[in-house]
Amino acid sequence: MSDNVLNQLRNRRNRPTVEQRQDALVKKVKPQPEEQNSPQEASPVTEPANPTAAPADTIAELQSELEKYPETRRHSAIVLEKDLDQELTRFCKDRGITVEVFLEAAWTIASADNALVEKITTEAKRRYDQRKRVGQIKRLITMLSNSSKKT
Repeated sequence: MSDNVLNQLRNRRNRPTVEQRQDALVKKVKPQPEEQNSPQEASPVTEPANPTAAPADTIAELQSELEKYPETRRHSAIVLEKDLDQELTRFCKDRGITVEVFLEAAWTIASADNALVEKITTEAKRRYDQRKRVGQIKRLITMLSNSSKKT
């Protein structure tokens, strides 16, 4: 009886295979009879004579275009004041940009003006000191609440 159950489980595990996918970037034109082939029906993208050359050419073209743009790097998550985060997110969303791109542009513009950079740095230091104090307070609250639970 157990062999029968085991065979049933094995048979259920066998799934049908999926057909191999076609390359989505290279459209293939199906051959049509000559009497149906009209200029309006002709596709602008045709399959090249050498199908392996097209993806390589496309990749090379895309890579050369990519080299024209500055390289990006993922940065750590940004922590913002709750109200400021909502305001900045709404501002960027209304203009169809991301917060990260806005910060890049803001830095690019601000870094050209030394007085503005100094003003921003002074505000940043004030906020940094404030964040450090908030962290200390939270840590003290946690330590005191943990010590009161032990007694």
